[in-house]
Amino acid sequence: MNAEFRVTEKGLCIYADGEELISGICGYIEYPGHDFNVLKVKNVGEWSTDGESASCDNMTVELAPCHEGFLVRSTFTNLWEGIDEPDEFTAFAGDLARTVERGIVNRYTEANGNRVCEMQSQIDTVHTVYNAVYDSAENTVFDTTEGDSFVFGAATYEKYFSGVTFSREGRLTAHCRPEAHPIGTSEKITSEWFFFSPCADCVSGLEDFAKTVSSIAGVERSERENPSGFCTWYYYAGRITPDTLRDNMAVLDRHREDLPIKYIQIDDGWYDCWGSWMPNGKFGDMKAIADEIKSHGYLPGIWLAPFGCHPGAQVFADHEDWFVHVPGGGAWRELSFDFTNPEVREYISSIFRRISYDWGFRYIKMDIITGTLAPGAHHDPSATALENYRLGLKTIRESVTPDTFLLACTAPLGGACGLVDGMRVSCDVFERWESLRDVFNSVIKRYYYHRNYFLCDADCLIIRKKENEDEECWRLCTRSDEEIRTYITAMAASGGILMLSDKLPNLAPEQLELISKLFPMTQEAARPLDLMDSFIPGVLDFGVRASARTVAFINWGDSPRDFSVDCGESFAREFWSGEMSVFSGGKFTSRVQPHCAKVFAFTPITSSAIVGSDASLVMQSEWSADGDDVKGKCIKSGERLYAASKGKGPTSSGCKVSAIAENDGYTFYEIIPDGEEYTVAF
Repeated sequence: MNAEFRVTEKGLCIYADGEELISGICGYIEYPGHDFNVLKVKNVGEWSTDGESASCDNMTVELAPCHEGFLVRSTFTNLWEGIDEPDEFTAFAGDLARTVERGIVNRYTEANGNRVCEMQSQIDTVHTVYNAVYDSAENTVFDTTEGDSFVFGAATYEKYFSGVTFSREGRLTAHCRPEAHPIGTSEKITSEWFFFSPCADCVSGLEDFAKTVSSIAGVERSERENPSGFCTWYYYAGRITPDTLRDNMAVLDRHREDLPIKYIQIDDGWYDCWGSWMPNGKFGDMKAIADEIKSHGYLPGIWLAPFGCHPGAQVFADHEDWFVHVPGGGAWRELSFDFTNPEVREYISSIFRRISYDWGFRYIKMDIITGTLAPGAHHDPSATALENYRLGLKTIRESVTPDTFLLACTAPLGGACGLVDGMRVSCDVFERWESLRDVFNSVIKRYYYHRNYFLCDADCLIIRKKENEDEECWRLCTRSDEEIRTYITAMAASGGILMLSDKLPNLAPEQLELISKLFPMTQEAARPLDLMDSFIPGVLDFGVRASARTVAFINWGDSPRDFSVDCGESFAREFWSGEMSVFSGGKFTSRVQPHCAKVFAFTPITSSAIVGSDASLVMQSEWSADGDDVKGKCIKSGERLYAASKGKGPTSSGCKVSAIAENDGYTFYEIIPDGEEYTVAF
């Protein structure tokens, strides 16, 4: 897109490839008046432009080409008396020459005066109505009635938490939160950069948007392997001891081949006081505990909440000036460390150096961040909550070993781009079916963050049932077998971090085997093909691996539903049922029962082909064909493979082959290799 400013009878406009795209561009600052009024200071004067920037008496707007779209930001100069408590800076407002039909809205989470996008912020797909404004934290993507799609959102996270709005009529705005920092006469305020671009479709548009934001931030796409491990929280809560770890490690030791996890993470219950982060009487020597975990072949992980402290903590009693203050008053009720104070940075740095370097923990989960971030009076009077947040993350990153994995939890999402390795992107999972819908509505719709901003965390996997629970369990689960299989399917679709959180000694062998179907772990998030058509996406495309395209259908509703996906001529094998068929091409459709999932591997039709495996939910077993001869290599010991052939009958090398079904002129076979490699001639 070749975009430029022009001034016409509609005011300041953006033209794209010679056609009007956005007209009537303006900007303004809102602030509270008397008696709860909201007042505005708008741009004034005539616009002039050289195409790349535009200016009037009190505002300058910059335009920069970026990939298929453009970046825009504004600088506002206050020409009047001081604005004491600016509430919102609308850096860009204009009328799109389109009618918006439907879009994605990231709801805000509000805490301590902040409005941010974080793991608990819900995401809605909305069909627009006239005279309504849709306010979306950080970004949005939308379709128009004219048949095109656009992505629009904050491209930088340097100073202000930001958002965008859209309406059916095509009114667009981009706004920042100045956090009541006064703007004196002749002072300037500059917004974040915002990105606007057409896109082929909304799914790819959000992917391109995330790549653009990370590129601007200088963040390379993460190639780090997804962490997998065991977390104490969802079974034991704070009632843990070192024996909790030992009991669960004993099970993992026996199932190392099937459950090749890497981390053992200690959650809440190990420390003496929130703020000092020293071990309590149950845990004692944390280095010795970390060393014991390492002796079993795992890496130790730990939980803490480093952005705040308990009001009774000694650090608050001794250093109240280390915390963000209410303007003109004392510290915020939710105590928020002020990282613009170098003494705070050194204090928090000392905690993380101890945990990472001295004790030896290599996975650190940092929690309760949104609730302990506050706008207000900082040591640096110009600082904002976003700057404090990012400075805190940078301080922590610099204080741990290079191989320490940092996970943020209940934390603003975009502002952490490039500063953490992983990020929780959903609310807590808890024990009911309904919580899965809430969790994966967020996880599936945040697919585009994964590996661009950070690795995504869909919270822990909990597959226990009533018979697996005892007096130590604090969350009594109620999910059925079908719902548990759906849960596992959705975890695979997340493509991210996998942490187990049941009492493993209480699980039956078949339950452990069920978990093993997630290994080898998928490293990429599945693409939600029905992102704009469903409240919770249920058509999830894992892409092509081992010559097979894997697509999951998940019915989040309470009635049977038909799901479809465009697919070429292929063999289709459903993982959970083992059902196999020959599909002639076009739109593949399958009915899915309520709360259930189906996972199909689609393999192009040839005279002979491997069409599935029982080793993992997503087909990953590599194979090749030479005429009617099929050969391959197993990814797991004891793996069973499934083949389709029009050949006369199989002869094999290194495996047992049995015919199990016939369909449309093809015979389907089960193959049980004797060793790692196999060859079958049909």
